[in-house]
Amino acid sequence: MSYRDHASFWAGGFLYDRQSESVFLHKRDGNTRASPHKWAFFGGQSESGESDVECFVRELREEISLRIQPADATPLREYMHTEVNQYRIVFYVESAVSEDQLVLGEGAGFSWIKLSRVFEFDLSDKTRDDLHFFLAHKRD
Repeated sequence: MSYRDHASFWAGGFLYDRQSESVFLHKRDGNTRASPHKWAFFGGQSESGESDVECFVRELREEISLRIQPADATPLREYMHTEVNQYRIVFYVESAVSEDQLVLGEGAGFSWIKLSRVFEFDLSDKTRDDLHFFLAHKRD
């Protein structure tokens, strides 16, 4: 099964700085129904005719004004998020972009977070699960 088997899906992910061993995450605000005030990935609902990677690229542009090419996105995992009956596709982008080069378009904030400390943050459940998966499967 893949996202192509679903009329709509969620696609998102994070930035990863290999040298500093950090991830760039999004602090959600209270204006969202999903995981308000939690740290989470950048992402959102697909639009008509959009591929999974096109959705992720668009969401990065909308949420933090980061422009990437689809080839910059590395697929991490995809699965059915059974609690909300939505297919979820997760990517990451290797980047060391400075926060001052980005503009927050949605949410309460964003930040680079060391992988050694990321689980101390109030993460959304799926973000926590996906980061554990990333750590178990990443190549050094």
